[in-house]
Amino acid sequence: MGSEVCERDGMKKLDKIRDDIAKSGKRKSDALVGEDLGESGVLDRAVLNEKIEAILQEASDNPLTGRDIEHRLVELVISTRNRNIPEAAAHVTALLSLNLDDLQRAAMLSLMVRLVGKKRFDPIAAYLLERNAT
Repeated sequence: MGSEVCERDGMKKLDKIRDDIAKSGKRKSDALVGEDLGESGVLDRAVLNEKIEAILQEASDNPLTGRDIEHRLVELVISTRNRNIPEAAAHVTALLSLNLDDLQRAAMLSLMVRLVGKKRFDPIAAYLLERNAT
């Protein structure tokens, strides 16, 4: 019975993330996406939202994967708020290492940036770039 409660709680958290993404998709933000799919090198917010929804739905359908994704997203937010950049970077790396295609990976990255905020995500990105350069 305890695992059923944990599973339901995990699904509630994924549903909340899904709702937050749907709400954020209604806001205009030039910083994350462009207005057209035709813009060079820029993805439309609707496409990203679709892919995020698919990732979250797949996570909901697979409790083991869902719990891992949920855990990593929550820990990413906590470690970012605590300014623990190496720990946050480890969660980003793990989430981007999931079995995702390029568009899904872009959607996961967009989801992470939305959850922690661009200003808080920038130091994580810089840390990862610096670490990969060495």
